Amino acid sequence: MNKSILALAVLGTLAGAASAQSSVTLYGRVDQALTYRDPGKNARALGTNSAGKVGEGAWLLEDGGAATGLGQSRWGLRGTEDLGDGLRAYFVLESGFSADTGAGNATKFFDRQSYVALGSKTFGDVRLGRQETLSRELDLRFADASGENELSIVDSFASGRVLFQNFGTRIDNAINYRSPVLGGFQLNILYGFDEKAANTAEYRGISGTYVGGPLSAGLTYEEYSGGKASGSYNKVWTLGANYNFGVATVFGAYQNTTDFGAQVITGTFTSGIDHDAFNIGVRVPYGAWTFKGQYTESTVNPASGSDVKSEKYGLSAAYSLSKRTTVYGAWTERSGDADQSFTRKTQVALGVGHTF
Repeated sequence: MNKSILALAVLGTLAGAASAQSSVTLYGRVDQALTYRDPGKNARALGTNSAGKVGEGAWLLEDGGAATGLGQSRWGLRGTEDLGDGLRAYFVLESGFSADTGAGNATKFFDRQSYVALGSKTFGDVRLGRQETLSRELDLRFADASGENELSIVDSFASGRVLFQNFGTRIDNAINYRSPVLGGFQLNILYGFDEKAANTAEYRGISGTYVGGPLSAGLTYEEYSGGKASGSYNKVWTLGANYNFGVATVFGAYQNTTDFGAQVITGTFTSGIDHDAFNIGVRVPYGAWTFKGQYTESTVNPASGSDVKSEKYGLSAAYSLSKRTTVYGAWTERSGDADQSFTRKTQVALGVGHTF
């Protein structure tokens, strides 16, 4: 008995010494929504396959990441170690899943983020691995009143018809440099290696951000090149900002894309398409409530033929039962040219999200 107590005491001492130098945290979120989707009269309720009747609405129980809730269910590990002299090492491993079925990503275990980094208070940070694109970061921090999902400004209506684009959300094989924050300003450079794999391309991006007082703003430039296409293409400028007036925060954004292509997603390269999008939103906190409203519009300018316009607008309300548990409701409407072909023309969701 005494030997067991002594062994436990030694292990406790060693664990305490290790935790004093580094830490690892398990975190995540589970989000579920009861959703009603009403398609256009020429579309099927559950998509373009045989499921659902043409023009008929459908009830679904969906994960919050299905453009309905506060965001995709996920779990992750993050850790940091103090190396001294203002230097630290840290990592993030994050995996998304669908809480309604328990299914995860079949091809990538840590499909959301997977990187290791060294950070310096003086020289900035360098991150290596799978990371979020600069336009996604800008959307979450500066441009999108809903933060991530229920009124998301990133939405696909059909092949080649999108609102804001964010280069597929995340980039593999990436190296990222983040400068120290000086006077509220920060520089961010992200590069994704092509590695000559099928349906991949070289990603290059740079952003400048500012956070000071009630104003937050960011400007990014990103592009793909290589892969199956020669030369550079899909060149995108995105500007986003928000201003906190106290009673409400107002959001705005504009994005311009030239030589728009979907090579990384579809394996085919389409050139000669320009794309413009803008957004305006508002977030109003009131006690335990948070109310949001947002309008987003985009226009695709093909090399031949007429411009194609798409719109999305909606309202949401969320009530915090605690710091970790929120119930919410959201309504969104999608319209524009040929909107009767949209599979989610009108959508209503009621859900609950829990973070840990």
